[in-house]
Amino acid sequence: MGTSVDSPYRSNPVFWIMLLLPAAAVVAGLATLAIALRSADRPLPADYHWEGEHLDRDFALARNAAAHGIEVSVEVNDAAGECRATVRAAPDDAPTLTLLFANGADAGLDRVVLLRRVAAGEYRGPCQAIPAGHWRVALEAGQWSIRTQVVGSIESITLRARSPDGGP
Repeated sequence: MGTSVDSPYRSNPVFWIMLLLPAAAVVAGLATLAIALRSADRPLPADYHWEGEHLDRDFALARNAAAHGIEVSVEVNDAAGECRATVRAAPDDAPTLTLLFANGADAGLDRVVLLRRVAAGEYRGPCQAIPAGHWRVALEAGQWSIRTQVVGSIESITLRARSPDGGP
């Protein structure tokens, strides 16, 4: 008759824990490697540096606006189909202002409005009604720009220049 020999490893739970934990880590590592190889990030386009140059320009324009303490009141008159802007503390009277309304939920609602100077610090231009929502508003005039976010109605808003560096 044969005798059965019980190995001390088969009945010891510490052995199985010591074996299964490293084995699970190896399996998880191989699974992670497979996922990374199958769905790796696309390489950056060759002209990616272009984006950085535009950010540098935007920051410089925002710093200039903050240095002068520029403040702009914008009114949207739905009935007249007109937008008005009053600029205070600007270093110069730009001939035009570009006003951008970018909707946070629907890019189809985005609008670009060209405002022309009608008097010192006063600008007007045709624009359509702007529904309430989450908007990013950007105003640019040659040597300076102001950007902000507005939630709700855009009938009358005030844009204040702030430094992108976190200062006043």
